[in-house]
Amino acid sequence: MHNPKTQPYTKTLKEIMRRKSEILSKAQAFWEIGMTETAQLLWLSAATYEEHIAPMLDALGRELEGALHRISAASCYEKAGDLSRAVNLYRAALSGPLREDTRQEVENMLGACLAALNRRSIHLSAPWG
Repeated sequence: MHNPKTQPYTKTLKEIMRRKSEILSKAQAFWEIGMTETAQLLWLSAATYEEHIAPMLDALGRELEGALHRISAASCYEKAGDLSRAVNLYRAALSGPLREDTRQEVENMLGACLAALNRRSIHLSAPWG
């Protein structure tokens, strides 16, 4: 059912979403062929777009969609190796409206990201690291 507070996408938002989708597609393609450094730069770019899209959706009364874009941003940051930003965005997404099954998935993603961040911290603090 249509939420009466929900507003349609703006022309600007549609264009930003189109650009982000192109970047995500390129990142995935470069990742799959093993060009990880190029892919990581594209994941970072896509994450930045997603971070801008989320509050724009919130402003249109589309908070659930905004939360999903925060999850996407977190995932992109995680793939790019920026685990701290990924953790922050997973937590931001969890603070908003989510379906229960999605919430559980995001909690699992957050847990895995925190574990990876912890492993990285331990490795960096080791005397041989």
